Amino acid sequence: MSTRGTRTYYSGSDAEVTEAHFVWHTTPRSLTFAIADLRHAGSVRAPARIRPYAPHLAAGTLLAVAAGWTLLANPKLYVIGLLALTGPLLALLWRRPRRWELHAQYHGTPVLLYSSSDARTFNQVRRALCRALENGRHTPGDFPLTPA
Repeated sequence: MSTRGTRTYYSGSDAEVTEAHFVWHTTPRSLTFAIADLRHAGSVRAPARIRPYAPHLAAGTLLAVAAGWTLLANPKLYVIGLLALTGPLLALLWRRPRRWELHAQYHGTPVLLYSSSDARTFNQVRRALCRALENGRHTPGDFPLTPA
């Protein structure tokens, strides 16, 4: 995205921040925002989210418990053991790690600029955006980016 003579503040596989554009390389396409049109940028740490297949895993576990209840000689002990082992494991697998997010207003609409679960990379991108906003504007009150 960067052209000759354009200052680049960050360039990585997931994002690129230049003096003119903020690009987030997402799947299936990249999202591009003009730095001059961004307002009220800020960073937040998003809560851990439940994975979309979590209900299916829970239903499968319940079916396995029901089958075990009818097939085993002393089903109560086996079911309790199965739940004791699989319950915590499933809870850990269901949660996505916490993510850090950059939000802003773009043409008057709230947008998610960038998201990452890697704190180091996120802070590099956040600092690059802050520098791009500072160098592109004369009013410093429009980008309250704080460390996550």
